Amino acid sequence: MLVPSSCSPNLFDTKSFRVIGLGLLLAVFASTGWAQSSTQGPAIDLEIINPSDGTNIFCVAPGGGLTARLFIRPGTDPTSCTPSCGTVVDGGAAHIATAVVDISFDNEKLNLATTISNAGNAAVDGLIQDNATQGRIGWALAGDWTPNAVTSGTLATPCAMQLFDSAAWVFEIEFTVQPTASGITSLHLRRETDAFALSFADICGSEAFTEANGGINEIIDGTVLISSSCADVLFFDGFETGTTTIWSTSTGP
Repeated sequence: MLVPSSCSPNLFDTKSFRVIGLGLLLAVFASTGWAQSSTQGPAIDLEIINPSDGTNIFCVAPGGGLTARLFIRPGTDPTSCTPSCGTVVDGGAAHIATAVVDISFDNEKLNLATTISNAGNAAVDGLIQDNATQGRIGWALAGDWTPNAVTSGTLATPCAMQLFDSAAWVFEIEFTVQPTASGITSLHLRRETDAFALSFADICGSEAFTEANGGINEIIDGTVLISSSCADVLFFDGFETGTTTIWSTSTGP
């Protein structure tokens, strides 16, 4: 029997092996992709993470609460430049100065409760873009402001601003689940194929980092299963690619 070699305790019950909605799960995996955590590389990565275990998977009961975070991993390609303030500064995919991100969700299943920027990271001076009535929530990094994220305040010069240069979550989204909701839904990072210009930029040039030019690499959505019995759910991995990367042969219990 095949069992996962590693799995979050709240998603897998080794004694029950009950699968909820297998046909539905397979259909979703085939269309959305079921990814593990992103890996560091020359380009920028984004993913929706579950702060309780760091995965991209959520299981929540109808009427319950859901907390998700947008995690961004800067690239490893650095550059440098000398802006008008006269000091050499860092740039490139490894030193992000601005960003535009948008996340869509099914507002017939999920209600936006609150959003929080990561105040623990001074370089993450982001502004929340609340379009919940349209099923979207955005985040924009618009430079380094004092006070933080207050655009009527003072914007630091390129030679003084703190850049986003290390992997971190940048904002948190809290949802409540509709009491009548069920099935699978997603927290979808909108791509260029969704007619949304997901992009990042440094302070050294006018060209943004996008999917089209290779500046953005991995983009991983959050997948949400709404179920009243999460402890009995067995999540399958790798169906969309035909791989068995987290599975190992075992005699089982």
